[in-house]
Amino acid sequence: MFLAVNFCEVRVYRILQMRIRMRIVYYLLWFVVVFLACCLAGIALSYFDFDTTRHFLGAKQDMVHNRIWLSAFYVHLFFGAVATLTGIPLFFPRIVAFRSRLHKQLGRIYVFSILLLGGPTGLYLAFFAEGGSPATIGFILMSAAWIIPTYMAVAKIMKGDIQGHYNWMIRSYCMTMSGVTLRLLTPVGSRYIGFDENTNFILSAYVPWMFNLLLGELIVAFNRRRFTQLNLSK
Repeated sequence: MFLAVNFCEVRVYRILQMRIRMRIVYYLLWFVVVFLACCLAGIALSYFDFDTTRHFLGAKQDMVHNRIWLSAFYVHLFFGAVATLTGIPLFFPRIVAFRSRLHKQLGRIYVFSILLLGGPTGLYLAFFAEGGSPATIGFILMSAAWIIPTYMAVAKIMKGDIQGHYNWMIRSYCMTMSGVTLRLLTPVGSRYIGFDENTNFILSAYVPWMFNLLLGELIVAFNRRRFTQLNLSK
């Protein structure tokens, strides 16, 4: 009897330890995501000194005099940053309750930033991508892979499917963060692997969204059990 009780206590203790470790890992990963999201937003907003001779625009001197292209570029950057920052609190119901007015307002800002502004301008900019037709196709697919999950998240919540909404929001935000993957991949490919400029442009058009799309599916798969523990009733 004593041994059975002792065994149960040890088992409960190990389970608690495991849960604490998983919780620590969970928050550490979110800390990394928040840090990278802030870095991405900071990079995007740094372009708003409107100096068209620096950074990415320095290599696009043939396009900076095209007002439509330049306007689309700034709209894409700004609302990409907005989506990146407003998406984070939507995943923390203890901070922003799921059924609260704030959640709905942030959700609308996030969705509108992608569906009406960031996504469409991304599609437009894809036609002027460096790397030719292969890169253009890749960036078109990237924009589509950003727009479609966001639309699906809206469609699911309109039907009252909370879990479906949550899963599609995971996929959507992973695609929002593909900008981070893109900015990490570009210097790695050119400086450390030795890809030529054209190859780097083409890889940058495919690898980020494919990697983040796969990451989103993995998170959805591993997150199914946790969904039942989320406080989505408030």
